[in-house]
Amino acid sequence: MRKLIAVCCALVLALGAGAVYYLQAPTDAALREMARENPVNPRPSVALWGSPSLLGEMVQAQKAQGRTVGFLLGSSELSYGVEDSAHPVRFFSENDLGFELVSMGGGGYQSLWGAIEVSALDECEALPEKKVVFLIGDQWFMDEAGCTPEAFMNSFSEEAFRECMENPELTAETKAQIRERVIALGADAQTVGDLTDDSVVAWANRAIADFVSGGERRALLAEGLAANGPFERDGSSSVEPDWDALDRQAVAEGEAACTNNDYGIYDDYFDTYVSDVAWGQPYEGEPFSGWSETEFSDLRLFLTVCGELDITPLLVIEPVNGEYYDIHRYTKESRAEFYDKLRQVLDEAEVDYVDLSMHDYDKYYLRDVMHLGWRSWVEVDRALYEFYGARGNAGADGNNDESSPRSDGGGETSAERDAETAADEMLEVEGAGEEVVKDWGAAS
Repeated sequence: MRKLIAVCCALVLALGAGAVYYLQAPTDAALREMARENPVNPRPSVALWGSPSLLGEMVQAQKAQGRTVGFLLGSSELSYGVEDSAHPVRFFSENDLGFELVSMGGGGYQSLWGAIEVSALDECEALPEKKVVFLIGDQWFMDEAGCTPEAFMNSFSEEAFRECMENPELTAETKAQIRERVIALGADAQTVGDLTDDSVVAWANRAIADFVSGGERRALLAEGLAANGPFERDGSSSVEPDWDALDRQAVAEGEAACTNNDYGIYDDYFDTYVSDVAWGQPYEGEPFSGWSETEFSDLRLFLTVCGELDITPLLVIEPVNGEYYDIHRYTKESRAEFYDKLRQVLDEAEVDYVDLSMHDYDKYYLRDVMHLGWRSWVEVDRALYEFYGARGNAGADGNNDESSPRSDGGGETSAERDAETAADEMLEVEGAGEEVVKDWGAAS
């Protein structure tokens, strides 16, 4: 009896709190109006990542103004601030190159999230160009189980999942595969059923859930939309950037940020995480060979979604800091196996990709040991420009990407002003990176 009373009290409190949020939060119609009035945000809030319908409103508002919108999806490399001049969020905010860039993703956002998000964005008319760019993280494939339940549930959006399942162009087989994976990674089976069922009972369950937590969700969405606003730009969409000059600037910024080591790692990260590792001592054990087949399967699922929806993806194969990986079990031999398998999967899907894996030993392509840095961002910016911008119809020549000869000469840079801010902000999102470093140490 006491347990029943406690349960009833908890339910009443939950409904009461839900009612407060529900009544105080803006309506769905008000949110849609906010999205149309403030349609520009290169780095939307996390709440907006999970609301493809509002992103669709933003894209359609931009389209009505004659603008193109391009989406860049990725993981933790998109989490840190835009202090690097070539970081895509900053670069395309400051330079009008014919399209608006929307960047989404954080630590733990992997292939399955990408598959759901792309289908949902397409269903909500957020991809009128039928294009998407996806950064592939090497670390996604280091756990044989693939994406962890904790990481996936952190990225899971019920709204995005429902929109994904409602996309009529997605086959029943693909939808079933997505449902199975979502449940396997921790989503409640009953909730998944309610989100994919149009029965009266499922509708009632969704309505109750929205009453309890929908107000808080809408309040967060309103907060995210309120941060939208126009850009202040100096660049012009009629002039292609001088990529060689941008690369020289990237080198100068990297040099200014990496002054206490010879490995192209920014100072605070080096001091905090890797200053005492066995630099220069190659790993002597068996190279790692357990690259995750589960994650490769999820990546294939992402590519299948793109194929069924007639979406053209451009994928980016990221490099790593080879000097660091070589002293752990992810040796050059091990990475060659991974890169070959990844290229094979992409080639079989007949999609374009930008391959930066040949830069494992080149300075300033990574800002630490695993996150894209100064020079990599210049390569990504160029690919984005060619994919979405003034030369968008020309496509991206990614499958056999070769780096152009670069000069390491000096140039004007804002690195002296930005380096300290960059280090502080990046350290705030190093939780996942720190865990990988610790795992390597234990495995080695």
